[in-house]
Amino acid sequence: MPGPVFLEGDGVALCPADQSDLNFLRTHENDPRVRKTRTVRFPTSTDHATTRLGGTMGRNEETIGLVVRADDESVGFVYLLREDPNAVDFRYAELAYWIAYEHWDAGYATAAAKTMVKYGFDELGLHRITASTLASNESSKRVLEKVGFEREGVAREEVYTDGEWHDRIRYGLLVDEWRADNS
Repeated sequence: MPGPVFLEGDGVALCPADQSDLNFLRTHENDPRVRKTRTVRFPTSTDHATTRLGGTMGRNEETIGLVVRADDESVGFVYLLREDPNAVDFRYAELAYWIAYEHWDAGYATAAAKTMVKYGFDELGLHRITASTLASNESSKRVLEKVGFEREGVAREEVYTDGEWHDRIRYGLLVDEWRADNS
């Protein structure tokens, strides 16, 4: 049974993960089709998936991670990462997300990203949200651009995964830009 809804967006509900989500998280984070879109190098164990329970995670519980649900079905996971030492003081976070393969191209990533960005700016008082994606991940680039992120640069061959070096594209969105586009 899904946990309580924390945030609602366009066709999605963002909920803190609970014990019933562990198999979903472990299964889909380890799916090679999902994993190849991310910078994950090691398998997700039950212990690692357990760190996602409850909605906050990370070194100081400033990172928010929520299960993306559509029609009461888990379809993905979305994060606002605040692990850098200055993230809280300088009011920024990094947006990250993944969607289970069978739910790709249904708009869930865009809806979850928009919902989390709105929460970050409106509720957490963030000034800036960053995101990044592998250069080969056209779908993720489209999601970020739909949400309003601006491409800020390329970190050439920054990520080594599946035996190859990959460029990482960096994006950023400022609160004033968000408000101008969403008022």
